[in-house]
Amino acid sequence: QSLTKPQISIWDGIVMGGGVGISVHGKYRVATENTLFAMPETGIGLFPDVGTMYYLSRLDGGLGCYIALTGARLKADDLIYAGIATHYVPSCRLKELQDALVMATDVCSDVTPATVNDCVGTVL
Repeated sequence: QSLTKPQISIWDGIVMGGGVGISVHGKYRVATENTLFAMPETGIGLFPDVGTMYYLSRLDGGLGCYIALTGARLKADDLIYAGIATHYVPSCRLKELQDALVMATDVCSDVTPATVNDCVGTVL
């Protein structure tokens, strides 16, 4: 079953382990210049939880396998390149993004990809 409301994850800092697991499956993942993404448990021989392996195994070019095997840390530009983050917003503009999203949901009960893209576009 699918959620009727979109999940918008805003990564403005350290996103590791379970934080990745509960946010990476959402449709919209916003990174900032402060984002540091990793699965550090893989570096000590454990496996990612909360379905993260499912997600990582589907990344192009073996990148997910690399992240899973090494526990590599990714910053915003890496996340955008890999397709893990769907959007980038500077952290100083996050309040504007929040306000735009609230305004968009007040006007329309159905948040679509175009709505999110428009909201991100208004703050850039």
